[in-house]
Amino acid sequence: MSDEIQEILKIPESPVIEIVDDLVQVYKEYMVIKAALKRDLFSWLSENGPATPEKIAVGAGIRPEFMTSLLGMLYYLDMVRKNGDEYAISPAARMHFVKNSPFYQGDYIMNIAADDSPWKDIDVFLTHPEKKQTFDTLSAESVRSEANLALRGTIQNVINILKTWDGFLSARSFLEVQSGHGLYAIAACQNNPKMTATVLTGSVDPSFAEENIEKFGMKNRIQVVSGDIESYQGSASDIVLVAHVLYSHIGTLPAILSKLASMISQGGLFLSNHWFSSPPVGTGMQGLYELELAIHNRYHQLPDKREFEKLCDDCGLIIRQSGVIRSRYGESSLHLAQKSNGQLLNTV
Repeated sequence: MSDEIQEILKIPESPVIEIVDDLVQVYKEYMVIKAALKRDLFSWLSENGPATPEKIAVGAGIRPEFMTSLLGMLYYLDMVRKNGDEYAISPAARMHFVKNSPFYQGDYIMNIAADDSPWKDIDVFLTHPEKKQTFDTLSAESVRSEANLALRGTIQNVINILKTWDGFLSARSFLEVQSGHGLYAIAACQNNPKMTATVLTGSVDPSFAEENIEKFGMKNRIQVVSGDIESYQGSASDIVLVAHVLYSHIGTLPAILSKLASMISQGGLFLSNHWFSSPPVGTGMQGLYELELAIHNRYHQLPDKREFEKLCDDCGLIIRQSGVIRSRYGESSLHLAQKSNGQLLNTV
C-alpha cells in the first residue's frame, strides 16, 4: 500500500459505479418492504383498500408526511397499484405479504435481518465455523420463517408421498417430531379424517404450532407437547415423521433411532426427511446460493445414507421406499420405513 498523500482536488470524478449503487439500492428496497411488513401495511390494504395516502397513514400508523413517498416506492416495486388518488394492494403483495394468505412470506423476509440471523454473523461462519453449532436459529421468528418456506412445496411433497403408503388411511395417530410449526401434522390429518396427531415442539415455543393448528381448524384433533425425542413419553403412534432434526444427534444416532422406533406402533411407519453428505459439485447457479449451501451443509447433513439405512434396519425399521424431493438446499432424501412386527409387511 502506498503511503503517498492524495490531494483531494486531483482525484478525478468517479463515474457511476453500478455494483455499488445497485447493492445499496437493493438493501434500501429490502428495508422499505421490511418496514411495511412491520406495520402490517399490506394486510391493512387487503382489508381496507383502495384508500388515499391519508387514510392508509392512519390505518398503518405511519406519519402522513412520509406516506406518499413510501407508497411511491411500493408502487415502483409493484407492491401497490394506483388509481387516481387511491392505492390498492397488488396481486403479488396480496399473495406473499398478507398474513392470512397461505403463501405468506413475510416471516421469512423479516427473519433474514433478525439479530440472531446467521447472515448477521456471516464473517464468523466463514473464518471460525467451529465456533458455531448451526446455520439456523431456534427463535420463534426462525420457526415462522421455516414454515413460510415449507409451505412453498415441502409440506405438500412429503405428505403426498406419505399418502402413497397403503396403511395411511387406516392410521389413527401421527407424531410430528420437533419441526416447531405443526404443518406436517395438519396436512396429514386433513387427508385422513379419522387420524389425530401430536406435535412435539422440542425447545421451541409451542405457541406458533398452536396458532397454526387453530388457523387450520384442528384444535380437536391435534395436541402440542413440549419436549424432545429423548424426553417424550407419549403413546406409540402409527406414523412418526422426523424432518431435518437428526443432524444434532449424529454422535448418538443409533440410540436416537432406537428411541424413535419405540415411539412407532407395530407395523407403523417412520418417515424421515434429511440431507445426506455428497461430494461437492458446482451447481452452475449464482455464487450466493452456492455459498449458503456450503455453509449450511457443514452443520446439516447426515454423513452416510447407507449407514443410516443400516441403523434403521437394526432398529426394526424396514425401509420400503426412498427417494428425493426438491428443497431449499438442493435435494433432500425421504425414507419410508415400516416397523417390523415379525410378519410379512406390505410394501409402499
